Amino acid sequence: MALLALVIAILIERYYHGNQSAARDKLSSDNWYFSYLRFCDKSFAGKNWYQGWLKDFIEAVLPVLLVFVFFKLFDDGFVASFIVLALMVLILVHTFGPQLPSKQLEGYFKAIENGERQAAYEYAMAFTGKESENEEAMVKDVTESIFYKVESQYFSVAIWFVLLGPAGALLYRMLLWQEQEDRLGALGSKLHYAMEWVAFRISALTYLLAGDMASGIERSKAQFFDLDVSGRVLLNAVATASMGLGVDATESPCAANRCAISLSQRSGVILFALVAVASFLGWSFV
Repeated sequence: MALLALVIAILIERYYHGNQSAARDKLSSDNWYFSYLRFCDKSFAGKNWYQGWLKDFIEAVLPVLLVFVFFKLFDDGFVASFIVLALMVLILVHTFGPQLPSKQLEGYFKAIENGERQAAYEYAMAFTGKESENEEAMVKDVTESIFYKVESQYFSVAIWFVLLGPAGALLYRMLLWQEQEDRLGALGSKLHYAMEWVAFRISALTYLLAGDMASGIERSKAQFFDLDVSGRVLLNAVATASMGLGVDATESPCAANRCAISLSQRSGVILFALVAVASFLGWSFV
């Protein structure tokens, strides 16, 4: 069922990216989650027990636990299977995206092609969240952000969906929302680090298969099983090295960025194939 849910979710993704990006953004809105956090703050603020790991548990783990229990209650029967499938697809679409980097960077690529350097810097800053020192640094920052956004918005969600079901995908997304708002507590930080450590390394293997494997292995072999090396650092090293030496910067200033998108797409195909194999062999959670 995991494979079927992923196929349907990907088809929905393709439809929304091609037709209704505004509607797609609403599907991935985090408003409900931060409303929940505000409710918790309003209801329990000032309580002596509402702090530390218990506060982190209520904010990050409790909603996921309720989702897990709900799916366990509907795991039998023909009609129940359709309900479960529909809810799986809904959670996947909600936790994906909301936009592919290739879609987000349309203005950036167009500005570079038209020689509009200042506009390109502004698009890049909006995409990466930081100001680059020069054009070379800008291209590098955009490349690294492409790998991270593809991973955090799609690959990791799919991986945890397969490993832990809809609750796993939702947990990863909620932790990511908390990180983006600097709300991660001690428990949330450890969970987020562990989930990225595992998922990013699985994705790193797909980048090795999709690109220059020799360069990728050489760059990352000393870091791959190091618990102190975060998933983001490892993935960036592997993905960047896997692009190889085939990027011709003289052809276009953003050649490396287009290469990163292309490599990510090939890695996505390989990851989907791995999910299919895991589903057929019964290795997936759902």
